[in-house]
Amino acid sequence: MASEPIQMAAPADVYRQRRRQLATRLTRPFVIYAGHAPARSYASNPHRFRAACSYLYFGGVPLEHAALLIEPASDGDAGCHLLRVPEGPDDALWLGESPDDRAIAAASGIDPTRIVDVDRLKLLLGSRTAGALVAPHAQTLAQARAVGVDDATDDEKLAVIEQRLIKDEHELKAMRRAAEAAVAAFKSAAAATQPGAIENDVQAALEGEFIRRSCVPSFSTICTVRGEVLHGAAASRPLADGALLLLDAGAEEVTGYTSDITRTWPVGGAWRGLQKALYETVLRAQQAAVAACVPGRRYREIHELAARTICAGLVDAGLFRGNPDELADRGAYGLLFAHGVGHLLGLGVHDLEEFGDLAGYAAGRRRPARFGDCFLRLDRDLAPGMTVTIEPGVYFVPAIWARQDMVAPFADAINRDKIDELLASGFGGIRIEDDVHVRPASAPGPEVLTAALPKSAEEIAALVSQTEPRP
Repeated sequence: MASEPIQMAAPADVYRQRRRQLATRLTRPFVIYAGHAPARSYASNPHRFRAACSYLYFGGVPLEHAALLIEPASDGDAGCHLLRVPEGPDDALWLGESPDDRAIAAASGIDPTRIVDVDRLKLLLGSRTAGALVAPHAQTLAQARAVGVDDATDDEKLAVIEQRLIKDEHELKAMRRAAEAAVAAFKSAAAATQPGAIENDVQAALEGEFIRRSCVPSFSTICTVRGEVLHGAAASRPLADGALLLLDAGAEEVTGYTSDITRTWPVGGAWRGLQKALYETVLRAQQAAVAACVPGRRYREIHELAARTICAGLVDAGLFRGNPDELADRGAYGLLFAHGVGHLLGLGVHDLEEFGDLAGYAAGRRRPARFGDCFLRLDRDLAPGMTVTIEPGVYFVPAIWARQDMVAPFADAINRDKIDELLASGFGGIRIEDDVHVRPASAPGPEVLTAALPKSAEEIAALVSQTEPRP
């Protein structure tokens, strides 16, 4: 019986073209491994398999332990192999039928005669040395060592990075699907944010919507009334009326493309005290940063723009005093906005993060040393087709305010009594995040992929006031 078609983000000829483009920059054979599903607690209890991003980008079908071999000067088909593990005698019983070579060929754009057992890789390489992108999993690392491939050089990595940085229309279409799923899930989560519920109730509403839309979380969901903990997980903490709940989550659609959204809202739907003023400070920073996502704009400048806007709002709220631009130049915002304004987005929710600063930072640029700025993940000039998140925030972290070495340099600019009052109240944190596609200069500004999810203070309060999740 023929295999069902394999769901891919693009047609086979697109993957052939991507491999052909990469091959023009290769000087030796190049292997890209798919990886495997790491075990939870014992070998036969694995996590869900998720193929490595670069493997998927170049047309690898999602098969555990598979690999792509791309030869220099390949046309994207001839000179390429897809290497996969042959089906075991019991696999059909436990896992169902594996895709046959015709289905793999139709999806990947590699002739069926060049879809072979992974054990043939060493034979195909012969005495030649190959560069490789190896998924950081124990069995995949062992697989690469057994063949004797080298880690990819920086030049080889940059060839991959520079292709993946710019999203084509097939990728954007997949990202819009992921964004649509996340928007629907956030609306369900907002309606579930009622006094007397717990954080887990909100996460269940969110992720249930993902499942209904054949998606999975693109990362571990952050759902917490302790919004000052940047990667805080949902738990059984109760949702007290008037507390702020921060929800940072995204959907990964079936071909691997992702979304990433953050919204913050008051439990019960009513803003209290300084909540609305600080929320609108973050919103102004976020909207200014989103509007600045145009070709040629340096991403670090966008981070600095958000920081200056936050400083102005903190002065208006009476938490800081002085000239906002001077406070921003001094880095005072790092006490309350201590992370970068966003990151790349695509096949990975932190797209290209596996390459570290080689991907995030343009040649000649280095991470800043100053606290807060040092967590900026991206410092490239934006170009049409790039996709990024914009996610400024304000957080009241007791551990930061307990450190005199961090606070003392700004003693003249801080209204410490007001800060301490908010810390004592367990204010938490506020973050607002959207996914942004940088369009050509001829377009009317950037495309906000997640624009369908409201974010004004009034609209967010109205979403939370819904008593039933939206269909």
